[in-house]
Amino acid sequence: MVDLSKIVKLYQNGKQLLTEHPFWRYTPQLLMGVALIAIATLMFPHQQTYQFANLKEKDVYVGDEIIAPFTFLINKSEEEYNNDKKLAAEKVPWVFRHVDSTATLALEKCDRFFHYVDSIRVSISPDSIKLRRLRDFMTAQLIFLDEADLSYILTAPKTQPPSRRSRSAPSNDAQKTDSYEAFKRNVRQILVDMYSRGILNRKTDALPEYVTKISIIESGRETIDDLKNFYRQDNVERVLLDEKLRRLYPNNETAVKVGYSIIAAFLLPNLIYDQAATEQRISEAVANVPLAKGTVLEKERIVDKHERITKEILEKLHSLAQARAEREQQQGGLKMVLPYFGRILILGLSLSFTVIFLFVSRWRMFYNVKKMFMLFLIFLLILVLTSLVNKIGFSTYKYLIPISIASMLLTIFFDTRTAFISTFSLSLMIGALRGNDFSIVLISMFVGVIAILSVRQIHTRAWMLKGIVLIVAAYLFSIAALEFLRNPEFFNWMDMVYASLNGILSPILAYGLMIIFEYVFQETTDSTLLELLDLNKPAMRQLAIRAPGTYHHSVMVGILSESAAEAIGANALLAKVGSYYHDIGKMEMPEYFVENQKGGKNPHEKLAPSMSCLILINHVKRGLEMAEDYNLPPEIRDFIAQHHGTNLIVFFYNKALENNDGAEINESDFRYPGPKPKTKETGIVMLADAVEAVSRTLKDPTVSRIRSLISSLIQERVADGELDDCPLTVRDLKVIQESFVNNLTGIFHGRIEYPNQQRRLFRKHVKKIAEKAS
Repeated sequence: MVDLSKIVKLYQNGKQLLTEHPFWRYTPQLLMGVALIAIATLMFPHQQTYQFANLKEKDVYVGDEIIAPFTFLINKSEEEYNNDKKLAAEKVPWVFRHVDSTATLALEKCDRFFHYVDSIRVSISPDSIKLRRLRDFMTAQLIFLDEADLSYILTAPKTQPPSRRSRSAPSNDAQKTDSYEAFKRNVRQILVDMYSRGILNRKTDALPEYVTKISIIESGRETIDDLKNFYRQDNVERVLLDEKLRRLYPNNETAVKVGYSIIAAFLLPNLIYDQAATEQRISEAVANVPLAKGTVLEKERIVDKHERITKEILEKLHSLAQARAEREQQQGGLKMVLPYFGRILILGLSLSFTVIFLFVSRWRMFYNVKKMFMLFLIFLLILVLTSLVNKIGFSTYKYLIPISIASMLLTIFFDTRTAFISTFSLSLMIGALRGNDFSIVLISMFVGVIAILSVRQIHTRAWMLKGIVLIVAAYLFSIAALEFLRNPEFFNWMDMVYASLNGILSPILAYGLMIIFEYVFQETTDSTLLELLDLNKPAMRQLAIRAPGTYHHSVMVGILSESAAEAIGANALLAKVGSYYHDIGKMEMPEYFVENQKGGKNPHEKLAPSMSCLILINHVKRGLEMAEDYNLPPEIRDFIAQHHGTNLIVFFYNKALENNDGAEINESDFRYPGPKPKTKETGIVMLADAVEAVSRTLKDPTVSRIRSLISSLIQERVADGELDDCPLTVRDLKVIQESFVNNLTGIFHGRIEYPNQQRRLFRKHVKKIAEKAS
């Protein structure tokens, strides 16, 4: 039986442990960091090192002289090894198996065929009956001949009649073949000749050009012969007609046609392609291709100081590095562990920049497990793609690593600073996987920063085209700068092509991944906000119909909030969209809110202050319920819940105090439930909402009165503690105040009265009267 008391005690101990030791709060983040480093460590190529990866062909070597410490083999380059494997595979003859039974069965069928034809020829039936029987028999054998051809078989003389010439005169070869018996012999002999030579069950186009020899297996014996010595399925017709029958019957096209139809009915391939045996032999030949192409002896000089590096020297250096790595692994012990330990350290140091930045400057984000998991997936995606590029072609496709995808996604889902630091860390990790390649680190960082700038503000669909242009330009500029500095004579144009392809595809892939991340993690991006900004959305359309005053108020709050957010560097788009939807709960009972009241009718006059207060407070609750019905993102719901904070509804609170009749009035009953604003954007909307509402009461909205009103409202919110949970600073509040003043001044557009303006107007008026009198 389960002891519930023990379970409760374990739960309490665990809760106490989390409280007393905050370190345990970071367990998911720690596990994700360890997993990322472990996976990246395993992505390093096994038994391979990039000790000399920074050296390039035609560079001048400035280090100390390198002498071979031991004898080792010179490895082929990846391209050379692949070419050798291809040549080895092409040299393997294709295997065909000789099927003896095919020829035997074909000749037996041919003999039976002519035996039956003979029986028809010698029968005493009328010619018409013979012709019908022969046609039916031919059709059954899938031999289709017209009446003239069938008549040739029936009427051809059995033997050649004696020549009118002298018996000693030589006979014509054509005459010897005109008899029926000669025709039978010729047909059977052609079958024998073709089967003895061999017919492949492959057409010419099914055989690659490099196949010039084939292997024939017959009765346990194997012979290799030229492919040209055998017939193929697609040249049988030409051989039968041109090389066989027309030579025997140069002047008798009927005999040629009949002979071809009969032979083709019995002719089948007797050399069958053995694909399994061929592929096995090709695999064995490829496996036997040596990895090395030479040897460097112990104490042999590889490269001297200030010597120009050639392709041969690079191959020797890379082979030496790999031979060292293999020796260290074979020796085991500490030498085998140290490389892995070094990889873990370099990856951990690279990742630490992002971790420290998030822990210090983005602690809310660092505590958000969902956000950290998203960051983990983005890092992992780029590292996996880097590993794939390394395996496909280490030097050839290095500029296909899509670092800009990570930079754009991090900017879209986080912010520019987080994206910049993360791009820096990710570039270092890519450089580590690329063998501490400084050039790829520099290019990745530069391209990543440009990618961040291209998506810093996604307010139109043109951001993808803008990103493509900027990323491609960044790649071309950075690659050209490094190549011109390092080796202007050995410029690789294919690097530019691959980099351009990367720049074109990365924004497109980033857009697709953005949609997936939005759906899976329920995140709100600028693209989502742009969709919500459409005033034809169902929620805004209903608000305009049912509560037009609130609709106009929300639009005006959006104008004030957007301008103020831009002024302090907050998310202006989020503030504007949040302003549009912050009062959708007023659709429930719009006539109870002053901006929707017409004709001076106020239903609150018939209600108790407490009931009026409940109706006003309820618009927040109903707004959250409507937001869920309209599937609004959590970031927008925060504006609905926080735009009043815990403000006191002063008018009805004072009215309740006046009409209390000695009853106790609880101030908390007249306050909004909150919570208080948690972000800069929600704080701005709270202030803009109050300022826009109160500014309507100004009878003479001069600049000084507007400034005084806004200042008093902001000070009131600060004094009440409504902005305590909001990261707005004193400087931000001053900037927000000036932004509100400028916008409201423009909205009310009061004219400025210039000095002596009335006196000039009076003089002008008097002058006009005098002119009329004269």
